[in-house]
Amino acid sequence: MSKDRNIFPARTNQKLYFARLQLNLLQAALADTDSFDAEPRAMSCREAAIGHLHAGLGAFMQELSRFYKVIPPVSSPAALAAAMAQRQQVSPEAEILQQLSELPDSWLSQLTQLYRATLLPIELPDLATEAESPARIGIAVVNTTVDSPLSQTDLATLDAIHRALTQAIRDFRAELVEF
Repeated sequence: MSKDRNIFPARTNQKLYFARLQLNLLQAALADTDSFDAEPRAMSCREAAIGHLHAGLGAFMQELSRFYKVIPPVSSPAALAAAMAQRQQVSPEAEILQQLSELPDSWLSQLTQLYRATLLPIELPDLATEAESPARIGIAVVNTTVDSPLSQTDLATLDAIHRALTQAIRDFRAELVEF
């Protein structure tokens, strides 16, 4: 066994595996309708899955950094493209991923949008109450939409992102082997 092994593919695979585990836990939490905390557990798993998917993309960029000998390793397609441009080289993987990120309906754009949403503070409703009123501790009713978190559309989107990211990494790795 070589001391100079590339540990980055293992990290990428681990992040994809963790994302799959969280998506499975999300489904299990939603199926547990008798539990009082099923929805918060599902939301926690959803956010963790999104984080692992985003980190998986970053780990793959570090894997590519190692392959292209970019020092220090980068964690975004734009950073890899910029580092390669400084050396007057091109990373086809970074170019493809950047093109995907510019398409609003692509899995990469959706992942980026979902990840950014996890970084935003929770919006609290504006309650117009008097300071002495017991209604000041009231909880506003919020209507949900078809594409809200934990809807079937949302769950299908997360599964599709996981499959697309996994397939893209497999395809890129196959090209690297041929290269």
